[in-house]
Amino acid sequence: MSKKKELVSGMPEDMYFGPVFDEKEVEAVSEVIRSGRITQLSSGVVREFEGAFAEYVGAKEAVAVNSGTASLQTVLAACDIGPGDEVIVPAFTFIGTVGPVLQQGAIPVFADIDPESYCLSAEDAANKITPQTKAIMPVDIFGHPADLDPIREVAEKNGVLFIEDACQAHGAKYKDKRVGGLAKATCYSFQESKNMTTGEGGMITTNDAELAEACREIRHQGERKWGLIGRLGYNYRMTALQAAIGLVQLGKLDKFNDIRRQIAATYSEALGDLNVQVPKEKPYVWSVFHVYSFLLPKELAPRRDEIVEALRRARVPIGVAYPRPLYASPLFKNLTGPFNCPVTEDICSRVLSLPTYQSISMDLAQEIGAVTRDILAEYVK
Repeated sequence: MSKKKELVSGMPEDMYFGPVFDEKEVEAVSEVIRSGRITQLSSGVVREFEGAFAEYVGAKEAVAVNSGTASLQTVLAACDIGPGDEVIVPAFTFIGTVGPVLQQGAIPVFADIDPESYCLSAEDAANKITPQTKAIMPVDIFGHPADLDPIREVAEKNGVLFIEDACQAHGAKYKDKRVGGLAKATCYSFQESKNMTTGEGGMITTNDAELAEACREIRHQGERKWGLIGRLGYNYRMTALQAAIGLVQLGKLDKFNDIRRQIAATYSEALGDLNVQVPKEKPYVWSVFHVYSFLLPKELAPRRDEIVEALRRARVPIGVAYPRPLYASPLFKNLTGPFNCPVTEDICSRVLSLPTYQSISMDLAQEIGAVTRDILAEYVK
């Protein structure tokens, strides 16, 4: 039992935790600026970052783009997924997973999730297959890889593509292998909240050289060579400035992931004596804990918002990831339902989320855990 604490005293006034930079990033960016070559077209730094990232995750190819969303749309476009095609996605995810499906004119088909990992259920994905299905796109949610082998089996059995959204899972492992070379294509985001960052940015990894070349063409306006446009493309290029930051951050990623795991363990220790479901790490994965999301008991679901407000008054940086199934958003009102994702609906009703940014000191993490535990103890019997 912890000593009663009133509030998190070490919290920044704006409750903002930024990325961790030092002089290495400053010097890397300065070097690019001094060179006068700041774009992908004029500098070799983007290619260097791509090569280093591919080697790190164990993939043959890597294609840098300007956001995680762009990475997903680029892959879908390269795979000729378009109007009338269906893509199976988890109902429990961020809009960045599903927006690219809509941008391609395709139809997202929402499947349910595993109640412990919160990742796409291979069984429910199999149930959602139709003749129009062209791809299954699991998400390594909160840094915990989906169970990739059963999902791959479903995809191969039905002759559909297997595309992995690892935008929250840089360095995560599935069966002792880093994600990144285990699907047809794997997509990452380098937005500032991620385990490593370039500010904004994204990466596609694959072992398919033809797919990689198609992605490179699409990110550069569809241009095959100067003045020859092979397909519809976009300006999704990453700048050399971003890539320079990315190279430095990649070298720190293992350390950052260890810090996030330590913070997650601190939270689990603080909440361990309460009747809440702390995040469970499946035995076949090594999670990088992009976010620490835990569950209130079912009887407290109707009071979740009240509990959030009580935690925020105590200066706990609590969030809700995610407060509703994605299909409940107005954007999807014209999709044919019902969606039949009872696990997702249950988890959305009682999930709470704590930050695991590597900029959080262990002392502050312990304070956050202690205050969270004491506030929750007033509700959880």
